[in-house]
Amino acid sequence: MRQLILDAAKQLFVKEGFDNVSIRRIASAIEYSPAAIYRYFKSKREILSVLREEGFQQFVAGQRERLATYSDPIERLKVGGRGYVRFAVEQPDYFELMFCTDCTEVDFVGAQSESSMESFTLFRQTVEECLETGLFGDVDGEAAVFSLWASAHGLAHLIITGRVPIMTGGVDLDNLIDGILAFNLRPACSGEGDTRR
Repeated sequence: MRQLILDAAKQLFVKEGFDNVSIRRIASAIEYSPAAIYRYFKSKREILSVLREEGFQQFVAGQRERLATYSDPIERLKVGGRGYVRFAVEQPDYFELMFCTDCTEVDFVGAQSESSMESFTLFRQTVEECLETGLFGDVDGEAAVFSLWASAHGLAHLIITGRVPIMTGGVDLDNLIDGILAFNLRPACSGEGDTRR
């Protein structure tokens, strides 16, 4: 029953928006009483927080795998960018709830935020390792972290909302992703004597 509630809420939050969905609306979707839902969740905020945690657990699994597979942080950053976009394409509902909901609507402390915080920590770690190579030059760490994140997120959002396919006439998405990543990482990939191009 708990999973049934989560599945129904996920669909409703994505389709109708968090603010437009009530506990009563979720209960109606699964033909359950609103009062009974409170046996499993204290609020729709908790439901959204749990759903985000589910999505981030899947996302972090990919991050950990890349961390174990790629010792070169630049390569890990490139593969991570592709992974971010692919996750958005393959799991658009989770992506919407994880990255496109208002931060005031979810909890950022406790068990329901552990994976989201780990995800950001792993990403920051990779960017900091890239900065330590000196290939980015003298760049502020926070600026680098949020610039790279914003680029990957923006591309993912443009793809899953259909804008990229429409505007490009059906360009190969893998090639586009690689080209954009290469453009964003050109300071890192054009260092004197660097062979990782």
